Amino acid sequence: MNDKLRIVNPSYEVYTDMQDLYSEKDLQQVSSQLKKRYVLLACGLAVFLAAFIYSMTLRVEWLSMVFFFFFFALAVFVIDMFCLPLHRYKKLLIAAFTGRNHTETLTFDRVEEEASVVEGVACRGLIFLGAPDKHGEREQRFYWDRELALPAFVSGEQVALKYTGRNIIGYGPAES
Repeated sequence: MNDKLRIVNPSYEVYTDMQDLYSEKDLQQVSSQLKKRYVLLACGLAVFLAAFIYSMTLRVEWLSMVFFFFFFALAVFVIDMFCLPLHRYKKLLIAAFTGRNHTETLTFDRVEEEASVVEGVACRGLIFLGAPDKHGEREQRFYWDRELALPAFVSGEQVALKYTGRNIIGYGPAES
């Protein structure tokens, strides 16, 4: 005889066919790439810093200012263009694994035409119809990562979504 008490909550839904969009391998790859970019940035900055220090020892003021300018220009450009987007994507992946995740069954309505940027990550807006909120609206916007192929959702189809914040991190067929 089983001595353990089994509690069943009828309002709790279990989703068995949920397909996660991200894996630990993705996080490792992004972390590795980000580390490589920071190492390359440090090497480039070290060259300009060495040139700046050398020009300071020669007491060539205009050359020191040029190297100082290029040192900071390189730092700002590389960080803004190559490191921050990857860092923001890494934050999305970390939130997918460690953040508060929710699962809900909604009815797919449409894909928004305009691109969105959510917390620095390029996304597509997907509109789903859910239960009406306190204002009576049923439309809910969730965001799909533009780096991933969008599945062929059909308007009116029931879809089980796993999401953190408003970013979709998994999906599957609705349980009947």
